[in-house]
Amino acid sequence: MSKAPSDMYFESVVRPEQNNRFLLDSLCERFTYHSREDWIDRLTRGLVTLNGQVATVESIAHTDDKVVYHVENYTEPEVPTDFTTVFEDDEFMVVAKPAGTPVHHTGHIFYNTFAAIVRRATDCETATPMHRLDRDTGGLMLFAKYAESAARFQKNLDRILLRKFYLAVVEGEFPEGEMHCEFPLREVDDDPIRLRMHHVEGGKLCHTVFKRIAVLPGSSGSGTNGSSDCGSNSGSNGSSGSSKNTRTLVEAELITGRKHQIRAHLAELGFPIVGDRLYGHGGVYYEKMARGGGLTEEDFLVLGAHSQMLYAYKAEIQLPYWREPRTFESHDFPDEMKRVVEPVIGNLLSCSL
Repeated sequence: MSKAPSDMYFESVVRPEQNNRFLLDSLCERFTYHSREDWIDRLTRGLVTLNGQVATVESIAHTDDKVVYHVENYTEPEVPTDFTTVFEDDEFMVVAKPAGTPVHHTGHIFYNTFAAIVRRATDCETATPMHRLDRDTGGLMLFAKYAESAARFQKNLDRILLRKFYLAVVEGEFPEGEMHCEFPLREVDDDPIRLRMHHVEGGKLCHTVFKRIAVLPGSSGSGTNGSSDCGSNSGSNGSSGSSKNTRTLVEAELITGRKHQIRAHLAELGFPIVGDRLYGHGGVYYEKMARGGGLTEEDFLVLGAHSQMLYAYKAEIQLPYWREPRTFESHDFPDEMKRVVEPVIGNLLSCSL
């Protein structure tokens, strides 16, 4: 863990629509985490500068003016900051993000974003993630070391990041064989959890390929506990239903890359990921946390884990100066997932997933 410094400075630039207006009004409109009274207090105390000069409640802002806000006694939630570098050359690196760390800043985390952690650890001040992972999902990420490299390939990422594979532990006994899920997904207005994705008409095209790997040891499914399904090609296309206390290890390949795609697809199929607070158990545990309540050990017992059991474990990459694509793997699963998956890891490796 790396603790955020007690004094933080946040920079922003005045937008064109706020030109020639009071800086106070601009701050109130853009940064609503403080009330107007709070912003007046901070301006009065000299905690905001405008183009290097201490700002006041009477300061007028203009387009592209630089605003710096000094936050005293800054704190933010602790997140895992350890990561593994799987590959590195002069332009790119492949790193394994820990579960629980957001890639970019959130409403509560600015210092210990994964992008910032990588930059501080590698002395690459412009290191840029080429894609995202959900905060609660760990696994492989491709970073460009320099802004120029990122800009060159960001819009054509599929030319270098060829394939992405995940491992998930799901509730229930997933059907044998390979399953193509193409449910379109989008948010719906009447969902109290606005960011949750649903299979509805008019959603964005999504395509995930799922493959059952094994019914896990300790599960009570009809299959042999812990047995690998490598080589199976039955091609089942429907849910066989979730058997109580049964869990399955599933591989997922993203063909498209929509928000929450794997999580939403598995939930819609009736096999939510173990530990998924948003898509499992109707989202009640996500709502509980959103209301400011912490989860109890009893809650985690129902969820099945303290963090969701989804991990981006394999990526096929073709950098422009390589003659052939290369495949990278990471098995730095979260501890709870590792304990569940390790009994079948030997089968996973022997089947060359």
